[in-house]
Amino acid sequence: MTPKIKSIEITEVANLDPAAYQPGDPEDFSCTFGLTIGPADSDGGEQFYISVCSPKWLQRACADRGFIWGRNHLVVPSYDLAMIRNVIGKFVQNCSGASWNEVASKLSRIAAWEFDDYQA
Repeated sequence: MTPKIKSIEITEVANLDPAAYQPGDPEDFSCTFGLTIGPADSDGGEQFYISVCSPKWLQRACADRGFIWGRNHLVVPSYDLAMIRNVIGKFVQNCSGASWNEVASKLSRIAAWEFDDYQA
């Protein structure tokens, strides 16, 4: 089974297209990408969330808070949407598997899956 990104949004503002997002300082930013990812051969998908930030933001946030948790983060030098989409897209393409659960488990290594802690 091959996964496909069906949609991407910035979660801080409802229905914000990442192309419309412009941080005040592209080298000092943090935002959360909401990714809808599902099987390439079917409609729909499930939600995955990844925080995308810059090293300057990490440094400032660490100075302010004293720490930053690192899970589900992508650190990039600056806000470059094409590059961010490319990095995430390549990872998603490499997460094929025998079942959707296998694929989603692989995807959840870098992004919080809406069903991460779900138990039937």
